Amino acid sequence: MSTPLNPATESFWRQYLDAAPDASSARRWFYEAFRIGTTADSADVGALLITRGIKTATSSLLWEYEALHKPLPQVGSLSILENGRDEPVCVVETTELLTRPFREIDELFAYQYGEWDRSLKSWRLRCWRIFLDQCQELGREADHTMPLVCERFHVIYPR
Repeated sequence: MSTPLNPATESFWRQYLDAAPDASSARRWFYEAFRIGTTADSADVGALLITRGIKTATSSLLWEYEALHKPLPQVGSLSILENGRDEPVCVVETTELLTRPFREIDELFAYQYGEWDRSLKSWRLRCWRIFLDQCQELGREADHTMPLVCERFHVIYPR
């Protein structure tokens, strides 16, 4: 991606490249620096859950990628997770990427999402609200067939 990294994240990425078994491959697979959540506090919680290995999955509206003309990550993509203060926390690798309708999210994915009580019921309730707001911002109508990009990942380089 072409979005410049902030100085702390850039420095962290260079540290990762120095430690990586194949730095040139890592550079090619770099996707983005990102935060989990919609607020600084939720980004801090998401970062904590990911670094503890509790959260190993996330989802986004496919329509958001399309509106931004942003390519999807791929299996093998490397991204830098930042906390709510835009500080780098770890490098994660995408291990699985599926696009599926909201209604087809299953209990395992909700559990691996790692948030709330990790149940499918809670995932549906909480994520519906999040995606409803995003749909409104995009001028789309939320429904149970809205396409989600479902990503599984693991931490490959902790801070």
